[in-house]
Amino acid sequence: MARVLVVYGSTYGQTARVAHRIAAVLSSAGHMVNIHKADHLPDALWLATYDGFVVAASVLMGHHQAYVRDFVRRNATLLNEAPSAFVSVCGAAGSDPPQAQAYIDALLRETGWHPTVTHSFAGAVAYTRYGWWFRWYLKMISRRKGLPTDTSRDWNFTEWDAVDRFAEELAVTLALAPAKDRVHAS
Repeated sequence: MARVLVVYGSTYGQTARVAHRIAAVLSSAGHMVNIHKADHLPDALWLATYDGFVVAASVLMGHHQAYVRDFVRRNATLLNEAPSAFVSVCGAAGSDPPQAQAYIDALLRETGWHPTVTHSFAGAVAYTRYGWWFRWYLKMISRRKGLPTDTSRDWNFTEWDAVDRFAEELAVTLALAPAKDRVHAS
């Protein structure tokens, strides 16, 4: 089975949950998985020891996290040489799929990465974690889109069955890809 690195960016926690769910499915399929937040990578992380990669990031105010974009840009050559997936967690995924795809396309164009597969999942609205201005701003957007506007609670729009199916398909893709003969760091 493959050694897989999952790297994610998460501002309010939903993308972290999605990334951990994908990592759990890959692990249960027999892959050896390491998961790290992109802005807290260990100093001794050697990407050349991995056979595949998953990068997950959320869209906030029209952009994925800068630290995820920087990670991908710095490592695009290695990411392009192995099976890889980019997962975008985005409110537009549920209501405006072409816009969600445009966010993905922008990140890939900017970084030079060509992942094997990409997918966008709807995220969550974490009203209780936002400051007053952002809570008000998202409430206005939610009202226009016919989404919940009760700011006393958070709203989860992620379709977890779809996340599981995606991860299961990715597990098969990684299992079928030839493992590179690499020296594994201890």
